[in-house]
Amino acid sequence: MKKAITHLKLDQANPSKLQKLDELAVEHRRVVQAYVDWLIAHEGRQPDKYALIPEQDIPTPLSDRWQRCAWQQACGIVQSWYSNERENPPVLRNACIQANTNVVVIEPSNTPQFDFWLRISTLDVRHPVRIPIKLYKRARETLTQFPKLCTGVTLNQRDGEWYATFVVERRGPKPQSSQVVGVDIGMVSIVSTSVGQRYGQVSAKLRRRVERANEKRRRKQKLNACLKRKNQPTVSLNDDKAEAFARNEIGRAINQMLDELPEGSKVALERLTVKDMRFKSRQMNRALRAAQLGYVRDKLKFKLDERGIRYRSVQAAYSTQQCSHCGFTFPMNRRSQAEFHCLWCGFEANADENAAQIIAERFGDKELNARFFRDVEAALAIRFMRRLPDARSASAGLELQPVIWLPRGKVAVAVEPPPTVNQPGLTPML
Repeated sequence: MKKAITHLKLDQANPSKLQKLDELAVEHRRVVQAYVDWLIAHEGRQPDKYALIPEQDIPTPLSDRWQRCAWQQACGIVQSWYSNERENPPVLRNACIQANTNVVVIEPSNTPQFDFWLRISTLDVRHPVRIPIKLYKRARETLTQFPKLCTGVTLNQRDGEWYATFVVERRGPKPQSSQVVGVDIGMVSIVSTSVGQRYGQVSAKLRRRVERANEKRRRKQKLNACLKRKNQPTVSLNDDKAEAFARNEIGRAINQMLDELPEGSKVALERLTVKDMRFKSRQMNRALRAAQLGYVRDKLKFKLDERGIRYRSVQAAYSTQQCSHCGFTFPMNRRSQAEFHCLWCGFEANADENAAQIIAERFGDKELNARFFRDVEAALAIRFMRRLPDARSASAGLELQPVIWLPRGKVAVAVEPPPTVNQPGLTPML
């Protein structure tokens, strides 16, 4: 289990050391951008971090170790760019250095004034700089809970100030439990559980913020179009305030859910793919962006790891259409975004809670979790049909249903079986 300690200011260093760090950051960003462009030009969809670096194409005063760090950072950027199916090539605007122990070393301090020293290799070979770091109170508490300090360090520059990020780790077995709680990530309630609890709401205030952010983004896009024609630098399209407001609401809901989770429970999460989710309505797409489902999924996994809670991602296909009582799967079972009414058995419940119960049932379903999304529909239909009474069984004594409604409105007409000796009043066939 790992956790990041962020916002460690490097303001204790003298200006000459920070100036050398600035010079290093400028060259590092240029090289990373060059590697990113080179990989995209050569269509490196799965770049190898340990492959040979194109040094002859991109000359630089960086040392071999710094070039390797820049190459690994570029590989991660390109792989993420291809995975998210972006169209515009990534452009690095801010100084961000993802360093390993070959170029940046965390050294403990022997004086009470500082907690650590960062020994950073610079452009001057064999002339590193040492920058002191003093931990704030919350960082010391985190380091006490997670005693192992990882060797990787991330350096960021924002508004002319340098910050460091440490990664700490705590090892230990996760507790075993037999109870499984399913968690559904939704657009009305941020998270819903199979025990009947819902946490957080995509409120009207958040939706208004998203509306204003979209209007502001459209105005910035028009402004950037004009600036490009005039060969002037463009402005950023991000709205940090709206995003921070949404993520604050999400974090509060997740923390409340984990605090009320039954002790020793395992958690079943839906295998969510947000990039494929699109609606015909623009209003629903704006609500989808307001919900930030991908961030909720990643944040929930991080919190579960932090608290040492076992979890598993399960196949969530058609979980919103399947009845948790009889297993009947049909699109019209879900009447609205919040209402679920089974057309077969009449079961009624909140749609998110019903989906959370289905997700909890699939925690140990190896057969269904191994299937692709499109194959789940047929598997659910076959399982439901197997539960129906068979007229050929002497113990049942019931007739087959004349018509069986399958998912997406497909109809299967049952064929009457030939009579058998087990059925009373019928002559056996010769």
